[in-house]
Amino acid sequence: MAEKEVDLWVTRLVKENMPIFARTVQCVAGTASRENSSLSELAWSILEDPSLTTQVLKLANSMYYNPCSKRINTVSRAVMRLGFNMVKEICLTIALVETVLSSLHKEKVAVEVARAFHAAVQARKIATLLNLSNPEEVFIAALLGRIGQIAFWCFSGEVGDRLGSAMLDAEREDQAEMEVLGFKLERLTLRLSQEWKLSDLLESALQNRNGTDPRVQSVRLGYAVAQASEKGWDCPPIKEIMNEARGLLHLSEKETIKTLHESAMAAVEITESYGAKNSSRLVPLPVEALLPLPVQAVEIKHEYPKPDPNIQLCSLRDLSTLVTAGKGDVNMVLSIVLEGIYRGIGMDRVIFALLTPDRQHLKGKYGLGRMDQGYIENFRIGAGLEVMNIFGYVLRNRKPIWVTEKPDLSIKPLLTEELSNLIGGSPFFAMQVAIKGTAIGVICADRNQSGRKLDEESFESFAFFGQQANMSLSSLGGGQQN
Repeated sequence: MAEKEVDLWVTRLVKENMPIFARTVQCVAGTASRENSSLSELAWSILEDPSLTTQVLKLANSMYYNPCSKRINTVSRAVMRLGFNMVKEICLTIALVETVLSSLHKEKVAVEVARAFHAAVQARKIATLLNLSNPEEVFIAALLGRIGQIAFWCFSGEVGDRLGSAMLDAEREDQAEMEVLGFKLERLTLRLSQEWKLSDLLESALQNRNGTDPRVQSVRLGYAVAQASEKGWDCPPIKEIMNEARGLLHLSEKETIKTLHESAMAAVEITESYGAKNSSRLVPLPVEALLPLPVQAVEIKHEYPKPDPNIQLCSLRDLSTLVTAGKGDVNMVLSIVLEGIYRGIGMDRVIFALLTPDRQHLKGKYGLGRMDQGYIENFRIGAGLEVMNIFGYVLRNRKPIWVTEKPDLSIKPLLTEELSNLIGGSPFFAMQVAIKGTAIGVICADRNQSGRKLDEESFESFAFFGQQANMSLSSLGGGQQN
């Protein structure tokens, strides 16, 4: 009976109540295992969401994630500099915070989120001091260690009211959970982790609390510090936990206290930087703590990106870094190039269409900017040798083209009705993408939605990005296109 009740809650939360979190989990937790492919897929999943792009760049430039203050202006740079696991951590945390902001039981959720952030920061610090690989995985496992409780309080409604009342009279929270729900919310956390494939480490920590795996110990100790410190940093339970941490980390008492206190202060900063201000105030701070400095931010303030030479330069540097390292592939090159065109040159939208294996059609592969749902998936147009349209012309002549509002007589017949229906008419830029002289597709960009004029400087930048893309792809040998 209890398992059936858990199933009902899992179904309700996954399918009805947490679409933002579920979508982000699918994007960032379900990427391919190959490193380069994962990086490019992660970059695309972020770039396709302007709001997520803004938040990722803001956090990538915060003191917590970027203590050296080396400015990061592009998503591609954030992914390459911070690494897949760190950016995955940022994306999942953003999705969690966006989900809880609409919660019904705000006070309960705020407490749970404060505890989750505090535990995550403490756990990551412990994992780092133990020289464990992928401390980001430890952070995620601790952050989501009570995702069942957080999700329940966000969407529980009247059942949550009854559980809240029962908890006032119960000695322990899990006793009240059994009385009202018939199961412990910890069970809901485990089932949600399994449903979303959140973290193997999280599942290990929930199922084997007394294990000797140092990563599980880091998660468990992080939560122990977060929960005990809520009763005060001088209470007996926290002193016991400090002794345990001291033994695990092989630190002096003074060094242990300093480490845990600094992590608590960092937790306040990082919780605030994610926009969970109500929760940041609930993270228990030691007496000597000072308020953190404000977080640096990179904001995208305009609905349509304005030309930004700095972003163009950063994108070109990213291409150079990719080629020098020799670790890129077609997808990573294209993510950098399209971001540079979209956010750097300041276009309303930019589309990459890939030639089909028979080289008779162009099929939509990637797109940035405002587009109808399914637009890229349904983008398909003829491009064979016998096809007389502007894309076929670009593929045959290999030169970038600027189709103006009043195109030349030689160009006008190439603007077919099929093409106009697909891209909305002129003006626009288009260019071939090739590997060692062999065309693989076309990039098209416009400003038709905002009505802003295309200009010579923008076209020159567009053409230069095309040139650099082709050089980079040829240097890398093309990598793998998926």
